[in-house]
Amino acid sequence: MKYCFSCAFCYAMKSFQAAILYNLKARHEGMKPYTRVGDIVIACNPFQWIDGLYSNQRRLEYTQKLIFCEGGRYSDLKSEVEPHIYETSSLAYRGLAVDGHHQSILVSGESGAGKTETVKIVMSHLASILGSEGSNPTPSSSSAVIKRVLDSNPLLEAFGNAKTVRNDNSSRFGKYIQLQFDVEDATAASFSGRAVPRCVLAGSNCETYLLEKSRVVGHEDPERTYHIFYQLIAAPDDFKTQLWDGLVGTKNSSFRYVGDCEPLKVDGLTDAEQFQKTVNALSLVNITDNKLNTLMRAICTVLQLGNIAIAPDSSDNEKACINSQDELEKLAELMGIDVEDANKALTTRTITAGRDSYIVPMKVEESRDSIEAFAKEIYQRAFDWLVRSINDATSAEHIYENVADVVEFGLIGLLDIFGFESFNNNRFEQFCINYANEKFQQKYTLDIFRSVQDEYTREGIDLDEITYSDNSEVLKLIEGRMGLISILNEECIRPNGNDACFISKLKKVNKDVSVLVDERLHCPTEFGIDHYAGHVKYNADMFVKKNTDLLPKDLLDCACKSSNDLICTELKAKADASAAAPKAAPGGRAKKSILTVGTKFRTQLTSLMANISKTRTRYVRCIRPNTESVPIKMNLSSSAEQLRSVGVVSAVIISRVAFPNRLTHEAAIQRFRCFASAEARHKLGTLANTGKEQVDVLLGELLKDFKANGEEDKKSYESGKTRVYFRTGALEYLESERMKALSELASNINKMMRGFIARSGFIRMRKKAIAAQAMARRAIARRQFKAAQRASIAVANWRRKVLAKRKLKNLKEKKAASLLQTRWRIIRDVAMLARKRRAAKTIQKIVRGNQQRPKYEAMKKEAREEAKVNGQVAALQKRLADAEMKWIKADKARIEAEKRAEGMVVKEDDEEKEEGEEKEEGEEKEEGE
Repeated sequence: MKYCFSCAFCYAMKSFQAAILYNLKARHEGMKPYTRVGDIVIACNPFQWIDGLYSNQRRLEYTQKLIFCEGGRYSDLKSEVEPHIYETSSLAYRGLAVDGHHQSILVSGESGAGKTETVKIVMSHLASILGSEGSNPTPSSSSAVIKRVLDSNPLLEAFGNAKTVRNDNSSRFGKYIQLQFDVEDATAASFSGRAVPRCVLAGSNCETYLLEKSRVVGHEDPERTYHIFYQLIAAPDDFKTQLWDGLVGTKNSSFRYVGDCEPLKVDGLTDAEQFQKTVNALSLVNITDNKLNTLMRAICTVLQLGNIAIAPDSSDNEKACINSQDELEKLAELMGIDVEDANKALTTRTITAGRDSYIVPMKVEESRDSIEAFAKEIYQRAFDWLVRSINDATSAEHIYENVADVVEFGLIGLLDIFGFESFNNNRFEQFCINYANEKFQQKYTLDIFRSVQDEYTREGIDLDEITYSDNSEVLKLIEGRMGLISILNEECIRPNGNDACFISKLKKVNKDVSVLVDERLHCPTEFGIDHYAGHVKYNADMFVKKNTDLLPKDLLDCACKSSNDLICTELKAKADASAAAPKAAPGGRAKKSILTVGTKFRTQLTSLMANISKTRTRYVRCIRPNTESVPIKMNLSSSAEQLRSVGVVSAVIISRVAFPNRLTHEAAIQRFRCFASAEARHKLGTLANTGKEQVDVLLGELLKDFKANGEEDKKSYESGKTRVYFRTGALEYLESERMKALSELASNINKMMRGFIARSGFIRMRKKAIAAQAMARRAIARRQFKAAQRASIAVANWRRKVLAKRKLKNLKEKKAASLLQTRWRIIRDVAMLARKRRAAKTIQKIVRGNQQRPKYEAMKKEAREEAKVNGQVAALQKRLADAEMKWIKADKARIEAEKRAEGMVVKEDDEEKEEGEEKEEGEEKEEGE
């Protein structure tokens, strides 16, 4: 087998920190982010997309070579491929399918090293393996499960990730995702002609650990709180309106817990775009409509709690009062409770003494602390509720259609856990994170030791008892009977317990523990621990308070009245748990019993380690090459520190305990046969194709006089089936002897060469002189030619530049002329269009006039005729009236005549007659006129 130094450091002669760093840097600069140290894959964040690194072809290559190959051991399989994260996922799949063992992949590293992205890549690869073999098409039902499992992942990022100084999308919690597979029976697979049983992804289950609740109520600049707050503020106004009117028109600076900050794009998407992506992901886990509104209103409640302003009461500075009544009313509206109840819960607390209860006003700081505790608790409960909802929607027990046929699901666990942290000011959160890393380091050390034992067993080498350093003393200090967590819990229960007393007790009880550091310059609340990754100094300020993490009963009771189902149900469960805790010990003495954060975290870690111990564990160590997040660059000191933090250095140390150096049989024979005796070389020739016997013959002669320090009674080497293992100093001794032999051979060669040089000196000197002259002439001519060439190139460049400038000028002029012509044509055509439009309007006027004028004349003629007829009718009517008048007058005249005949006065008749005549004359005149 050809030896690859860059891919398998543990098999190199000097495989230690400098060699690891050198090769890690070389591969990083060569756009190869993955490196292998034994069974451990180191992933160096490239801070850029590398084409082809995660292509379908690359996936298929690792799937075919590591999963669907026939026979072979894992160590042999890995030698055929380059180091890659697909190697880990492929071997985990094969271990589940072929060996039938549950698998775990532990991904660790500091913030910004790429842990979350690595887990996504592994999940995507595991989900795609089923369809990578032609005979194993992916069922449509399985595709739906795969989509739901993969697409629900952004929810955890939205609610649990935030921007930090080191990373724009940093996970502020740990998660253990168990992918559930329906593993085909090996017998059934062989009958179907499959060498590797089929594993169908049936679902997933997720557990989360140690959410950073303190980030909810505050963060340093330029960091941000959790993404969901910014996404909700950037949501569309129509969604805000139907969710809560108080959210409409707000921005980041409208809420104190969020604050004003620079816009941030995560994965190339703005907060508004990310919100839509989050809502879509929520719909995949059946969180829509009322459930979506309930969740988002709970998040709004957390935002609104930050806007409650607390100030001293004007009548008593020891009392707290709320001086932002409008903000309080908004909070009460959001929670669906009475304003007075909210005010009372935020500014007072109930103290129980025996059977009596008293309401005591809180101080300003106490009130602010209770508000912050309330906000953190609501967010924590909302996050836990979301995780349970995701599990309900992705768990195989709920969504897999063939669940009744499965006796036990095969599991591949993916652990994305926070890396070791050491800052200038390390607090309770850093202690919990480093405690978790100590637990994983213990598991990691044991696994590495077992892998070394397995290697020696495969090679047929008897291994004596090996001693190596572990971190059991640190874990005993933390979780022992009188350890840090026990003392901290005791201080939390004790009345008036404080951080200084906690540190004093810790140092007094554990004064003989070597890993507990107590320096004279430490403050009363400072202590140090020598972790496996280095010394860390902790500031225990707020340790007691953060470990207690109590929420006042008044706030719990107030939350139970809320109309928000999430807040009411989740916090009611907390209230019920508090009420169910034992209140008194036998004998009547009060006995407090609280479940502290440290105790809960220790229980979670114990359960997690128990689950992982049932699996075959594989490790991926993520490295952040530089703090600037730029490609190619690598900071060696920072990378070396990370290698120590993630345990890579300790793995190499363990592998070097018994036999620090090892070589393949072929490499050892090829390297050291040069200074063996003639007899030994003859024997090597007769033992062809028997590597172990050849190594025994060769090294038996070369190392017969060597004895390792402290191991004089042991053989200086052990020959396995494929490799030879050297004890301390043996390989260095061989290298030293090899150099001596090579030095003697070189002296003999020099002696012979000096004789040859003396005999042919003149000839060689003459030839050299001629050659030197020729070379000198050639150099001079070459220099002249180069100078002329440079001059001609410069002239040609200048000429081309002039022509290019001229051409550019012509092109600009043509372009300007084209623009002028275009503009002129536009103006001309617009003017012509205007003239044509005016002419068209004039023609239309004339045509309409010609059409309407005859009609007008006919109407005028008709009107004149009608007026004439009307005049004739009027004349006839007048004549008729005159005739009637004459008839009346005649009748009157007849009557008058009769009267005169009867003797009436004639004078009056005459006058009337004259008047009638005058009237008739006048009418005749009028008619004549």
